[in-house]
Amino acid sequence: MRWLGEMAVAWRSGMNAADRVRVVLAWGFVFGAVSHFAWLWLNGSLFYHGPAPAWAVWFWFGVCAVDFVVFWLMLTRPRAGVAMGVATMIVTLSVNWTQFPTFEYTFNWVLIGLTLFGVIVLASAPWLWRASRWRLSRTS
Repeated sequence: MRWLGEMAVAWRSGMNAADRVRVVLAWGFVFGAVSHFAWLWLNGSLFYHGPAPAWAVWFWFGVCAVDFVVFWLMLTRPRAGVAMGVATMIVTLSVNWTQFPTFEYTFNWVLIGLTLFGVIVLASAPWLWRASRWRLSRTS
């Protein structure tokens, strides 16, 4: 967990604005994965998919796994992390909006939040690509 300490120290003195935004967005991917599992738990089953097709469960599990990879890449390899974050959001938003945009009332709130996060990731990506410099050290 030394990487958390390194990140906290860098937040105070070693990061520029783009680095801070990238770190916040990285944690947003973790929030998305964790909140997905919380949403499933609240609905009574890890394999709950309501009126969505059964493959939706495996799609969402896959996205959750990728979210953790995006998180780590955004902290350790800024450009690769930004690129993978953009790709992940494009795929996730495309599938969610075309396959189940009216899934359920509570899911629609999730979809709105996901869409807002995706817009922020996509809109900030060019700036993050150019201006991000800080990254976790190899010894973390």
